[in-house]
Amino acid sequence: NEISNKRLYKFFVKLKQGEVEFEADNLGEFIIEHEPSTEDVLQIRYAPQSVFQVRSVSRCTDTLPGHTEAILHVSYSPDGKHLASGGGDTTVRFWDSNTNLPRYTGKHRNHVLCTAWSPCGHVFMSADLAGEIKIWSPNNLRECCNVKKAHKGHISSVAFEPLHLSSSDVTEHFVSGSKDCLVNIWKISHATITEQVRLGSLSIDEDSSKSKSKDVKISKKD
Repeated sequence: NEISNKRLYKFFVKLKQGEVEFEADNLGEFIIEHEPSTEDVLQIRYAPQSVFQVRSVSRCTDTLPGHTEAILHVSYSPDGKHLASGGGDTTVRFWDSNTNLPRYTGKHRNHVLCTAWSPCGHVFMSADLAGEIKIWSPNNLRECCNVKKAHKGHISSVAFEPLHLSSSDVTEHFVSGSKDCLVNIWKISHATITEQVRLGSLSIDEDSSKSKSKDVKISKKD
């Protein structure tokens, strides 16, 4: 194949006139051509070569217009077939990465700051400046539910748990971090929030060793 035909190593022999490169298969011909002394010890050096040719990114392959304000976060789906973007125009936009065409546009009430795809690819999450989290079904192109006032401050980061930690083939938990200094862990089942596992787990009061917690209103959409 193409890779096996590539030169994986370069070889060099140190002679009196300096270091000379030679082909590994032609060492005999190389010795006959240069006629080194039989009293000399030939020092052969090799250098590994890259199997694949690395090309610099020098041009834009495509442009996806649609957002009317600054784009604040983009993320690919695990299978690479879809792309999602969130921005200051309070929208979440889903794109087909093969055709680079829009698939669906969802709305938030404030700037969308971060997005995340579940490892299984069946659930998508976005969070905004108002501290609200929305759960989407990328396959059905609809909003499944939202968590109003999930945080008191703007949400700066969201992530799903690794799929190998789940008891099923669907991600069961996700985590959100905010400017309110809280990390909230949530339990999710089939793209609808069913239980709050633990809230404020990493926020420790200076005067107490107890973790802070708070109630969050969860609203579901039909």
